[in-house]
Amino acid sequence: MTFHVSVKDILVSGGVTLWLLIALSIYSIALIWQRWRALRRATHGLDPLLEQLRQALAAGELAQAVQLCQKHPGLAAPILAASLAGSTSRDERRRAVDRCVVQAVAQLQRGTTALGTIATVSPFIGLFGTVIGVMRAFRDLAGAAGAGPGIVAIGISEALVCTAAGIFVAIPAVAAYNYLNHQAARFGDEMGWASDDILDRLTVGAQK
Repeated sequence: MTFHVSVKDILVSGGVTLWLLIALSIYSIALIWQRWRALRRATHGLDPLLEQLRQALAAGELAQAVQLCQKHPGLAAPILAASLAGSTSRDERRRAVDRCVVQAVAQLQRGTTALGTIATVSPFIGLFGTVIGVMRAFRDLAGAAGAGPGIVAIGISEALVCTAAGIFVAIPAVAAYNYLNHQAARFGDEMGWASDDILDRLTVGAQK
Protein backbone atom coordinates (compact mmCIF):
# COMPACT_ATOMS: atom_id res chain seq x y z
CA MET A 1 0.00 0.00 0.00
CA THR A 2 1.30 3.44 -0.92
CA PHE A 3 0.56 6.51 1.14
CA HIS A 4 0.68 10.02 -0.24
CA VAL A 5 1.05 12.98 2.11
CA SER A 6 0.42 16.47 0.78
CA VAL A 7 1.51 19.79 2.20
CA LYS A 8 -2.09 20.39 3.26
CA ASP A 9 -2.06 17.11 5.19
CA ILE A 10 1.13 18.13 6.98
CA LEU A 11 -0.26 21.55 7.90
CA VAL A 12 -3.46 19.99 9.17
CA SER A 13 -1.66 17.27 11.11
CA GLY A 14 0.70 19.82 12.67
CA GLY A 15 -2.30 21.47 14.22
CA VAL A 16 -2.17 24.66 16.24
CA THR A 17 1.48 24.12 17.12
CA LEU A 18 2.65 24.26 13.51
CA TRP A 19 0.56 27.34 12.78
CA LEU A 20 1.99 29.02 15.88
CA LEU A 21 5.51 28.30 14.63
CA ILE A 22 4.63 29.71 11.21
CA ALA A 23 3.36 32.89 12.88
CA LEU A 24 6.53 33.14 14.97
CA SER A 25 8.64 32.68 11.86
CA ILE A 26 6.85 35.51 10.03
CA TYR A 27 7.14 37.80 13.06
CA SER A 28 10.81 36.91 13.54
CA ILE A 29 11.70 37.65 9.91
CA ALA A 30 9.83 40.97 10.02
CA LEU A 31 11.58 41.94 13.25
CA ILE A 32 15.01 40.99 11.90
CA TRP A 33 14.42 43.09 8.79
CA GLN A 34 13.22 46.08 10.82
CA ARG A 35 16.14 45.98 13.29
CA TRP A 36 18.67 45.51 10.50
CA ARG A 37 17.34 48.60 8.73
CA ALA A 38 17.48 50.54 12.00
CA LEU A 39 21.09 49.48 12.47
CA ARG A 40 21.98 50.59 8.94
CA ARG A 41 20.34 53.98 9.47
CA ALA A 42 22.07 54.47 12.82
CA THR A 43 25.56 53.78 11.48
CA HIS A 44 25.21 55.22 7.96
CA GLY A 45 27.83 57.83 7.14
CA LEU A 46 29.68 57.43 10.43
CA ASP A 47 33.22 57.16 9.04
CA PRO A 48 32.94 60.29 6.83
CA LEU A 49 31.49 62.20 9.79
CA LEU A 50 34.41 61.26 12.03
CA GLU A 51 36.89 62.28 9.37
CA GLN A 52 35.17 65.65 8.90
CA LEU A 53 35.18 66.21 12.66
CA ARG A 54 38.91 65.52 12.87
CA GLN A 55 39.57 68.01 10.07
CA ALA A 56 37.41 70.67 11.69
CA LEU A 57 39.06 70.23 15.07
CA ALA A 58 42.53 70.27 13.51
CA ALA A 59 41.62 73.64 11.97
CA GLY A 60 40.23 74.90 15.28
CA GLU A 61 36.67 75.10 13.92
CA LEU A 62 34.72 73.89 16.95
CA ALA A 63 31.46 75.54 15.82
CA GLN A 64 31.70 73.79 12.46
CA ALA A 65 32.25 70.46 14.22
CA VAL A 66 29.11 70.99 16.29
CA GLN A 67 27.13 71.83 13.15
CA LEU A 68 28.33 68.65 11.48
CA CYS A 69 26.95 66.64 14.40
CA GLN A 70 23.64 68.50 14.30
CA LYS A 71 23.20 67.72 10.60
CA HIS A 72 24.02 64.02 10.95
CA PRO A 73 20.84 61.86 11.15
CA GLY A 74 22.38 58.81 12.88
CA LEU A 75 22.64 57.84 16.54
CA ALA A 76 26.27 58.98 16.64
CA ALA A 77 25.33 62.67 16.43
CA PRO A 78 24.20 63.25 20.06
CA ILE A 79 27.13 61.20 21.37
CA LEU A 80 29.74 63.19 19.46
CA ALA A 81 27.94 66.47 20.21
CA ALA A 82 28.15 65.69 23.93
CA SER A 83 31.93 65.46 23.64
CA LEU A 84 32.12 68.78 21.77
CA ALA A 85 29.77 71.00 23.77
CA GLY A 86 28.38 71.38 27.26
CA SER A 87 30.40 71.58 30.42
CA THR A 88 34.01 72.72 30.26
CA SER A 89 35.00 69.80 32.50
CA ARG A 90 36.39 66.81 30.61
CA ASP A 91 35.05 64.40 33.23
CA GLU A 92 31.52 65.81 33.00
CA ARG A 93 31.61 65.63 29.20
CA ARG A 94 32.81 62.05 29.41
CA ARG A 95 29.90 61.17 31.71
CA ALA A 96 27.49 62.84 29.29
CA VAL A 97 29.00 60.80 26.45
CA ASP A 98 28.61 57.59 28.46
CA ARG A 99 24.92 58.34 29.06
CA CYS A 100 24.36 58.96 25.35
CA VAL A 101 26.19 55.75 24.45
CA VAL A 102 24.04 53.71 26.83
CA GLN A 103 20.88 55.20 25.30
CA ALA A 104 22.07 54.56 21.75
CA VAL A 105 23.04 50.94 22.46
CA ALA A 106 19.68 50.33 24.17
CA GLN A 107 17.91 51.72 21.11
CA LEU A 108 19.90 49.45 18.81
CA GLN A 109 19.14 46.44 21.01
CA ARG A 110 15.40 47.12 21.00
CA GLY A 111 13.58 44.02 19.88
CA THR A 112 16.51 41.65 20.34
CA THR A 113 14.95 40.28 23.55
CA ALA A 114 11.98 39.08 21.51
CA LEU A 115 14.34 37.41 19.04
CA GLY A 116 16.18 35.69 21.88
CA THR A 117 12.90 34.47 23.33
CA ILE A 118 11.75 33.11 19.97
CA ALA A 119 15.09 31.36 19.48
CA THR A 120 14.80 29.76 22.92
CA VAL A 121 11.18 28.61 22.95
CA SER A 122 10.65 27.62 19.29
CA PRO A 123 12.41 24.22 19.52
CA PHE A 124 10.41 23.40 22.67
CA ILE A 125 7.16 24.40 20.98
CA GLY A 126 8.10 22.16 18.05
CA LEU A 127 8.95 19.30 20.40
CA PHE A 128 5.62 19.73 22.17
CA GLY A 129 3.82 19.51 18.83
CA THR A 130 5.76 16.38 17.96
CA VAL A 131 4.83 14.69 21.22
CA ILE A 132 1.17 15.49 20.67
CA GLY A 133 1.42 14.19 17.09
CA VAL A 134 3.04 10.91 18.15
CA MET A 135 0.38 10.38 20.80
CA ARG A 136 -2.30 10.97 18.16
CA ALA A 137 -0.58 8.53 15.77
CA PHE A 138 -0.61 5.71 18.33
CA ARG A 139 -4.21 6.50 19.22
CA ASP A 140 -5.15 6.20 15.55
CA LEU A 141 -3.31 2.89 15.36
CA ALA A 142 -5.20 1.58 18.37
CA GLY A 143 -8.51 2.60 16.81
CA ALA A 144 -7.75 1.17 13.36
CA ALA A 145 -8.27 -2.57 13.59
CA GLY A 146 -6.00 -4.53 11.28
CA ALA A 147 -4.04 -1.47 10.16
CA GLY A 148 -0.35 -1.89 9.51
CA PRO A 149 2.57 0.12 10.89
CA GLY A 150 2.32 2.45 7.90
CA ILE A 151 -0.31 4.50 9.67
CA VAL A 152 2.01 5.06 12.63
CA ALA A 153 4.92 5.89 10.32
CA ILE A 154 2.88 8.54 8.52
CA GLY A 155 1.63 10.01 11.78
CA ILE A 156 5.11 10.19 13.27
CA SER A 157 6.65 11.68 10.11
CA GLU A 158 3.97 14.35 10.11
CA ALA A 159 4.52 15.02 13.80
CA LEU A 160 8.27 15.44 13.31
CA VAL A 161 7.50 18.37 11.01
CA CYS A 162 6.79 20.38 14.18
CA THR A 163 10.29 19.70 15.51
CA ALA A 164 11.84 20.64 12.17
CA ALA A 165 9.73 23.80 12.04
CA GLY A 166 10.82 24.77 15.56
CA ILE A 167 14.48 24.42 14.65
CA PHE A 168 13.90 26.30 11.38
CA VAL A 169 12.41 29.24 13.30
CA ALA A 170 15.11 29.21 15.99
CA ILE A 171 18.22 29.25 13.76
CA PRO A 172 17.73 32.66 12.06
CA ALA A 173 16.38 34.14 15.30
CA VAL A 174 19.45 33.19 17.35
CA ALA A 175 21.81 34.24 14.55
CA ALA A 176 20.12 37.66 14.29
CA TYR A 177 20.07 38.02 18.07
CA ASN A 178 23.81 37.48 18.33
CA TYR A 179 24.60 39.68 15.32
CA LEU A 180 22.45 42.63 16.40
CA ASN A 181 23.74 42.60 19.97
CA HIS A 182 27.31 42.34 18.75
CA GLN A 183 26.85 45.26 16.36
CA ALA A 184 25.22 47.36 19.09
CA ALA A 185 28.10 46.68 21.48
CA ARG A 186 30.61 47.41 18.72
CA PHE A 187 28.86 50.71 17.97
CA GLY A 188 29.08 51.67 21.64
CA ASP A 189 32.80 50.86 21.75
CA GLU A 190 33.51 52.85 18.58
CA MET A 191 31.61 55.85 19.92
CA GLY A 192 33.57 55.67 23.16
CA TRP A 193 36.87 55.61 21.28
CA ALA A 194 35.81 58.44 18.95
CA SER A 195 34.66 60.60 21.87
CA ASP A 196 37.92 60.03 23.71
CA ASP A 197 39.79 61.09 20.59
CA ILE A 198 37.72 64.28 20.35
CA LEU A 199 38.20 65.08 24.03
CA ASP A 200 41.96 64.57 23.69
CA ARG A 201 42.06 66.91 20.68
CA LEU A 202 40.08 69.55 22.56
CA THR A 203 42.35 69.25 25.58
CA VAL A 204 45.47 69.64 23.45
CA GLY A 205 43.92 72.58 21.62
CA ALA A 206 43.03 74.31 24.89
CA GLN A 207 46.58 73.96 26.16
CA LYS A 208 48.07 75.65 23.10
